[in-house]
Amino acid sequence: LVEEKGKEVFGEEEVPALIELIDRESDFNHTAQNPKSTAYGLFQFLDGTWSKYGEKTSDPNKQIEYGLKYIKDRYKTPSKALDYHNQNNSY
Repeated sequence: LVEEKGKEVFGEEEVPALIELIDRESDFNHTAQNPKSTAYGLFQFLDGTWSKYGEKTSDPNKQIEYGLKYIKDRYKTPSKALDYHNQNNSY
């Protein structure tokens, strides 16, 4: 169960996909920086993505908050985000 402010965002069945996605993107390193782009953090947000969800931050709690919102907004579920990642090597 993934919750945001006490409200369920994703069911427990989505946790493995979320873990796989974060592992692929950043190896769970909240300060991961792609040397070839502006991608940064757990979810490897580009600067343009950060600006839509909050200030660029090294705070892992904020990164998780923003990352969950991004996945919900764009893909609806971590499984769908992971499917996209499998096809495009990014999400």
